[in-house]
Amino acid sequence: MREGKWRKIIFTLLISVMLLTTSFPRADQLQDAKNKLNNVQSAISQNKAKQNQIASQKQDIQKEIQDLDMKLNDTTKQLNDAEAKLNDAIAKLNKAQQELDTAKKTEESQRDVLKERVRAMYISGGETGYLDVLLSAKSFADFVTRLDLVERLVGFDVNLLNSYQQQRKTVEEKTKQLAIAKQDAENYKNQVEARKRDIQVALSSREGFMRDLERQQELYEEQEKALLEQSKQLESTIAKLQSSNTVYTGGKLGWPVPSSSTITSPFGTRYHPILHEYIMHTGIDIAALYGAAIVAAADGKVIYAGYYGGYGNAVIIDHGGGITTLYGHNSELLVTVGETVKRGQQIAKAGSTGLSTGPHCHFEVRKNGVPVNPLDWLK
Repeated sequence: MREGKWRKIIFTLLISVMLLTTSFPRADQLQDAKNKLNNVQSAISQNKAKQNQIASQKQDIQKEIQDLDMKLNDTTKQLNDAEAKLNDAIAKLNKAQQELDTAKKTEESQRDVLKERVRAMYISGGETGYLDVLLSAKSFADFVTRLDLVERLVGFDVNLLNSYQQQRKTVEEKTKQLAIAKQDAENYKNQVEARKRDIQVALSSREGFMRDLERQQELYEEQEKALLEQSKQLESTIAKLQSSNTVYTGGKLGWPVPSSSTITSPFGTRYHPILHEYIMHTGIDIAALYGAAIVAAADGKVIYAGYYGGYGNAVIIDHGGGITTLYGHNSELLVTVGETVKRGQQIAKAGSTGLSTGPHCHFEVRKNGVPVNPLDWLK
């Protein structure tokens, strides 16, 4: 009798050990997979934030490049104008040089005439000669005639002298003005050329920075693809672990957006409004005002609550039996990971985070990690 009792006790202990060894490892694996998934999702979020930062920097740099291009274009026009002004100044200076040469010849000619008049006056006795001419008059009428002639000769000599002085002064002033104009044109051209070189250097620098940003963006995009692939693998692992743990008994799912029944995008292949390519739409989009209540479709446990790449702020609820629901693009999350929720309980507020063109709820139903048409599960 006592031997049978001990056998019963030992049998009970063995059964307990077997249960522990069969259920705990699976629970540990599930938790480990969830932790890894959280880490990967966190890395994806950080990666996305860096991509957004780079995209913002690229926009700023692109604007700077456009501004520099406009400045370079304006400066090139100014440089062309400066070269035109310089060429005009040089042409005027050359013309002035020709005028100066002509003036010099005229000056020499006038000087020769003046010398000739002086020499004639000297030979004739200067003013005494003029007096002799007047005193040699044979009559009063002859005297008047000689007086008029002498006055004209004197006036002509004075005019020659004034003309010579004015011509020389005019040529000298014009030559100085043109030399100053030429120097100003050269200085202006040099300033514009220096400004153009500075802009070209700045433009090269900005373009180099833009190329660096593009390389960084490509690197982050490659990393994001790898992380997303890793995330899918972990989701599949979680789905497999969940499917054998519990059985879904919730029946038809409840509508996740009580304030709206409008489906703006159905389940299936569609043309993505942001990515501009045909891709599989893994859920349905339900129209919702910004901040509208998003509720749980059935009882379950929150296995994810946070930023989830293109889904934006998302909640994933495990309903057991491999059935999960996802609620994406929320503006605010009201539940946390590990929290048990009831059917109809508000879990988030509608928004437009992630890859979204406006406030709505992206609702998914997955069976063993595979997206299925939510309409087949909703009532």
